[in-house]
Amino acid sequence: MSSAVVLAGGGVTGIAWETGVLFGLEESGQGVVSSADLIVGTSAGSTVGAQVLSGTSLLELYERQLSDTHQEISPHINLESLALIFGELAAGGTSSDEQRARIGEIALAADTVPVADRRAVIDWRLPSHEWPRTPLILTAIHAHTGKFVTWTKDSDVSLVDAVASSCAVPSVWPCVEIHGELYYDGGLRTSTNAHLAEGYDTVTIIAPLTQGISPLIADEIAHLRSTGSVVNIITTDAPAIEAMGLNSLDPSFRRVAAEHGRRQGNSAHQQR
Repeated sequence: MSSAVVLAGGGVTGIAWETGVLFGLEESGQGVVSSADLIVGTSAGSTVGAQVLSGTSLLELYERQLSDTHQEISPHINLESLALIFGELAAGGTSSDEQRARIGEIALAADTVPVADRRAVIDWRLPSHEWPRTPLILTAIHAHTGKFVTWTKDSDVSLVDAVASSCAVPSVWPCVEIHGELYYDGGLRTSTNAHLAEGYDTVTIIAPLTQGISPLIADEIAHLRSTGSVVNIITTDAPAIEAMGLNSLDPSFRRVAAEHGRRQGNSAHQQR
């Protein structure tokens, strides 16, 4: 029986919550990382995927989320730009290159922190800068064409660049240059990109979906099930959503997000 784990986007608090969920699942004897044949990571999930496959224990990764010592940046958020981007996401994602190219225009024009400062954050996040042995697929979007792309260990892209591009929230963080092209956050297709797990017998989706399951994500799940996959999904419950606050990029909520993730992982409340 083959298994895949899909780790969704969700900002800094999403990283903490997903780490907590994975640790809680392991604590309760339902760990999914050690048996995974594939991990798909988008945005926050790209960070978590690279972390959990680095050889670092889930306990250590969880404890990092509880620590007040970190190198995360609290960004300035341009609400006008975000409003334009959210206008393209009525269905909870995008369905065309044209939509994503329009978002790319906003991303490319944005005034963000320096590229080097942002890269230092990604460097700090990753315990290892080498691609893992377990297959890991990370997602990004070409800023000019809107084309959805995936990175693997065979893509001739460094793990740090792959994660940075997947986490490059448009208008918040700078686009990431890879081989002379610019890329931004793969979560602007959908925050899960669960379609990449097609063909696996069991698919576990861990997603901090504070607005619920969007139509596009629901379609991805339905397609996986129609092709024979057993899909389990763990999403943020009401107490977690309330505790984690409105700004998923605020690092001061890392601890509470991780603690709620651990609680949910231990209870393994899954929607089937």
